[in-house]
Amino acid sequence: MKKIFSAALAFLLIASTFFTVQPKAQASTLEVDTELLNVLEQVTDSTLVEAVITYESMPTNDQHNLLQLLGLETKTFSQLPMIAVRGTKLEISSLLSTNLGALSIYYNKELEYYLRDSRALVGAESVWNDLGYTGRGVTVAVIDSGIDATHPDLPLGEKVVQNVKFLVGEGIFSEGPLYLENVANTDTSSGHGTHVAGTIAGLGTASEGLYKGIAPDAKLVGLGTGEGLNILWALEGFNYVLEHQEEYGIQVISNSWGTSGEYSANNPINVASKKAHDAGMTVVFAAGNEGPDDNTLNPYSAAPWVISVAAGTKDKQLADFSSRGIAGDELLHPDITAPGVDIVATKSSTGLVMNSLGSVTDATYIAPEHLPYYTTASGTSMATPHISGIVALMLEAKPGLHPDVVLDILENTADPMEGYAYHEVGAGYVNAYEAVKLAEKTALKLGKYKDKKTGKTYNTYFVEETWTGTVGAGVSEAGAASHDYYDILLGSNPVSLQVKIEWLSPTNDLDLYVRDASGALAGSSGSALSTTEETFIPSVTEGTYTVDVEGWLNTVEQYTGTYVVEYILK
Repeated sequence: MKKIFSAALAFLLIASTFFTVQPKAQASTLEVDTELLNVLEQVTDSTLVEAVITYESMPTNDQHNLLQLLGLETKTFSQLPMIAVRGTKLEISSLLSTNLGALSIYYNKELEYYLRDSRALVGAESVWNDLGYTGRGVTVAVIDSGIDATHPDLPLGEKVVQNVKFLVGEGIFSEGPLYLENVANTDTSSGHGTHVAGTIAGLGTASEGLYKGIAPDAKLVGLGTGEGLNILWALEGFNYVLEHQEEYGIQVISNSWGTSGEYSANNPINVASKKAHDAGMTVVFAAGNEGPDDNTLNPYSAAPWVISVAAGTKDKQLADFSSRGIAGDELLHPDITAPGVDIVATKSSTGLVMNSLGSVTDATYIAPEHLPYYTTASGTSMATPHISGIVALMLEAKPGLHPDVVLDILENTADPMEGYAYHEVGAGYVNAYEAVKLAEKTALKLGKYKDKKTGKTYNTYFVEETWTGTVGAGVSEAGAASHDYYDILLGSNPVSLQVKIEWLSPTNDLDLYVRDASGALAGSSGSALSTTEETFIPSVTEGTYTVDVEGWLNTVEQYTGTYVVEYILK
């Protein structure tokens, strides 16, 4: 079975071009960083500026000497075809018109390694800092090559609460035990699972927090098969999770692997993932690395009860390698896109496969002091744990959230990706901050809705929000009514909307009006001698609804508003 994560080195090199323009071999077409140009325009002539010159191969002594003759301070790299330079604005500017025999020159800006970039890019750091959620109380199971729990970011017991090594070499039909528990390092050859685990919930200890995972306070359960993953061992992984779900509080299962072929709900892997879903766990699968052609989706990710994850670039484009579905197909499409190119995360001490694949890119992205602990990788394998970590944040914000509701929230809060179709990127680029905010407001209870046109019955869920406002003094009969407005944005597949306002003084008469996106009146309430008004709108559409709180006869009055939106679960 093909593994989603086994991208060739050439594939990683292709993916890396998403970040920079392809270098030019001729000196006459030296690639100049736009940020460097911006800096040179803003500083004075005597200001010191640092830059990096990159050559096609290791720079010669003549090339090095030329820079020194121009008055620049220089620093060479033993393994990289680069020279760092520092000089005044005038000295650096002179380089742009000098025949350096170089490929490019870039400003020495502060590095933000890709996992760090991806955390900020998807809004995870804002979730930590502004909303206070870090994945605490949530456990994520990782079915993969294993986890090196000797890594400082992934300590056994504290972070990895259980680390299972499946005895693949013994064969699944052997009479002996199928696995060992509490193994310190189960990722003895690949390194893939360790990288995935660090993206989800790494502590960042070895980098002083620089390479924390998306949900750094979540716990992990590792289910390791090494390089020998097949359907039977994957099923053993699901089986173990189902057996130990309550013991370890497992709420999410992360799967950065898959295969090719047709989707079938009866495929044993899809049956197992449905079992986990029905037990209340959110199952996340990689979409696959077989792009850019259509109809290349990992069939395990096509199941409607799992979350299928496409890989995006740092600038919120779709990675070329990310698998696509089929236009118009209800099942064959990713659900969401997450960062998956040049991701820096934890490095297994014994992960020969991943470590060798990332060795070239590592020297560019990772500071020397961090190289023993971190490595880079690209693929939907790297995008998937971003979503698993974000789901952990959502479940801390709202424990017990139904897996289908989790998916719906991710889709309703995703950032649109212009120029791409739904079967390529799903709902768009994940927005962790908005997803967690919406999860906070979502009720755990589910409802039912019957479509009168089709006769179909759907499960529904409810999102509740409160706000406060102030209505100025008003006398409506004298043509001097006062108003306070509040907008409610309804996402996709809304069913109904209930709006209520409450205030303190019974001598103040406030009325409630709700208008749809076209401005038409959708609901109202205007009772006398009351301190509440409430309206229920049984049929609504996606878009912005505006609440108009009117002061009919009142002095200045503060009020509290509450709305509840009912959504169809897909």
